[in-house]
Amino acid sequence: MYGLTICAIIAYSIVQGYWLYSRYQLSLEEYKSELYSTIIACAEEEMTIRNTLPHPPRFYGNRFRKTYDIKGNDVVETWRYEVFALDTLHLPTPKGVDAHTYLLDYIASLQDSLPKELPEGLEYFVFTCDSKDREDMGTSQLVEALNRFTVDHQHPFQKERLDSILRSRGIAAQSVTTTKADTMVWHPSMQTDGSIWQPVMQVSYPYDIFEGQEVVVTTDISISPVIRRMAYTLLMTVLLSVFLIFCLVYQILTIRKQRHIEAIRQEFLHTMIHELKRPISTLKMCVSFMGNKRMMQDAESMQRILASSHHELDNLTSYFSKLRDITLSDATEIPLVKSRFSLHSLIKECIGKQNIPAGKEVKMEIVAVNDVEVWADRMHLANIICNLLENAVKYSREAVTIRIDYRLREDGMLQITVADNGIGIAKADQRYVFDKFYRSETAKDKAIPGIGLGLSYVKLLVEAHGGTITFESTEGEGTTFTIIIPQLVD
Repeated sequence: MYGLTICAIIAYSIVQGYWLYSRYQLSLEEYKSELYSTIIACAEEEMTIRNTLPHPPRFYGNRFRKTYDIKGNDVVETWRYEVFALDTLHLPTPKGVDAHTYLLDYIASLQDSLPKELPEGLEYFVFTCDSKDREDMGTSQLVEALNRFTVDHQHPFQKERLDSILRSRGIAAQSVTTTKADTMVWHPSMQTDGSIWQPVMQVSYPYDIFEGQEVVVTTDISISPVIRRMAYTLLMTVLLSVFLIFCLVYQILTIRKQRHIEAIRQEFLHTMIHELKRPISTLKMCVSFMGNKRMMQDAESMQRILASSHHELDNLTSYFSKLRDITLSDATEIPLVKSRFSLHSLIKECIGKQNIPAGKEVKMEIVAVNDVEVWADRMHLANIICNLLENAVKYSREAVTIRIDYRLREDGMLQITVADNGIGIAKADQRYVFDKFYRSETAKDKAIPGIGLGLSYVKLLVEAHGGTITFESTEGEGTTFTIIIPQLVD
């Protein structure tokens, strides 16, 4: 399941990444198309500005004719487009004759060949194209080509003017250059270079079609506008991806948690069975002893057997009490019966109840000198202290010193500390000490009895009082538990 889920996450990430990359390319192409259109519009605006400037006193005429050239053994058909520019300042027209009419009449009077010398003030330009280009030409294209030629002839192109227009549209061009093609260039074109993440665009615009004059604008394609266009899609994709991956990861964690809980449950059952065997075996032995009249006459043995029976019955009662309260905590709050009582006396009772194993030297001392009267559930507070003392004795070496301190703080809180110089808690186990049924590897290795409910039970009772429990522990040096319980009367 883990492997399949991880593979699903990786596959989904790859598919989403590929889809986002494709979407990025599409958005980039759309932005390049818009940027291309903007640059062409700027070039046309530059030509419009030149066209609106004051014109010199010139008139233009043209004629289009077919000629034949001999190249080797072949006859090549060529089309010639001739343009005449009349400057009336240098060639005054006859009185009463319109300059444009004069120019058209002069062109009509010409034969296939031109005179050796043209009149002063008359300029002549000729452009050739092959049959294929002629077929592609339309009337509107010829008119547009003548218009661009006349505009450039009257007011030559200036790179600075176009660069200024581009900047006004928010386009910072890397360069604005002019080139001359070998043939007529009828249409603008676009070329992109660079990488997909740092593209560069080159836009060529023919500002004089007949002479093949082009302006080339080179500019970086900014990624920011493309990302802004994808912002909504990108945001939704990221959110959905994060949500899906979170669900898959949460599923893995839930499965792991369930397996961990199942492992703890199985371990708890085995530990519980093992722990219950001892008191049951002791009680069976006591019952067998009571059935022996001769052994019942030995007062010392009888007292020892009765003490063992009481002790094991107390252990059973403690186990079942913890199980009851922890089970109750899953459904509702633990009921408390609060009262005022002496804390010093309660601690002394808890010390007196401790069963000291044979061969272990245990010293318990109350550090606080003055007694305090506390407001709490006496039975549950006794269970809290008894469990902490029992753990301090259980998780220690041959000799242990346990110090119990308490005080009423100025903020109205009761603070109780139980410190020992036992074996301490390993750093790896400290995060789990309050978990139900958790037992450290040290406890298992040393065969220390218990079912892993003691500290979770203590935490449950402390929180039922509205308090907190914390600890500090160093492995091999000891542990200090600190309990804080509010003392405000309900």
